[in-house]
Amino acid sequence: MNAHEPSNVILTVDDDPLVSKILERSVGITSVGLTDANQLRSSFTKVQPLAVFLDIYLPGSESGLDLLPDIKMHWPYSPIIVITGEFDDNCLDEAFAKGANDFILKPIRPREVQARFRTRLTELREKAEKAALVAGDIRLDLSHRLLLGPKERQFLAPVETLILAQLIRARGTVLPKDHIKREAWGPVAVSDNAFYRKLFELRKALEIVSDSIKVQTVYGNGLTLEILPKAGFFEQAV
Repeated sequence: MNAHEPSNVILTVDDDPLVSKILERSVGITSVGLTDANQLRSSFTKVQPLAVFLDIYLPGSESGLDLLPDIKMHWPYSPIIVITGEFDDNCLDEAFAKGANDFILKPIRPREVQARFRTRLTELREKAEKAALVAGDIRLDLSHRLLLGPKERQFLAPVETLILAQLIRARGTVLPKDHIKREAWGPVAVSDNAFYRKLFELRKALEIVSDSIKVQTVYGNGLTLEILPKAGFFEQAV
């Protein structure tokens, strides 16, 4: 499976394989069952799940709580629903602080799982839509400074994110260099060398994620974002 294509699966991380089967029946979507931290980490480059169901207590030295930041970083659009056998305020507070979106208690109730899954999935998608810009076959997630395309994903530095956001919003209009500098750096005086270093890094990131989007220099005028004719539209999992 291509790691950069959205997948119509959920991931269940629990040492009891029966949990994965119950969740699969509850939400009506194929569940890939994983039993420990190592299996989860190996999945980061293999699949983009719709959601992750994560047991707090896992075999080995790492708990589900330890894995939450990595899951959030690799799959920012996938809601994380923590599974626990006990209602523990401190444990749940830590889970939410580290990136969890919701929780379910064991024994698992299928109707509750379905309701929480659908609600969290809708909420996260709406949040992502508000915090994202799309041009051709790329998507810029402003909240996470994450650039997604058909080939790859890249995390951008803050200034690179602001430059690309300006170019996407301009919709093909040429933006003067000084205008881009002012919007990206504010009132700070920025040398052309510093500007072109950031521009070089941005162009490199665009090349990594897509073959169809280029930052074009219009000499004497400024910069524009060029979308080549072969570019498709960015598609998000539904």
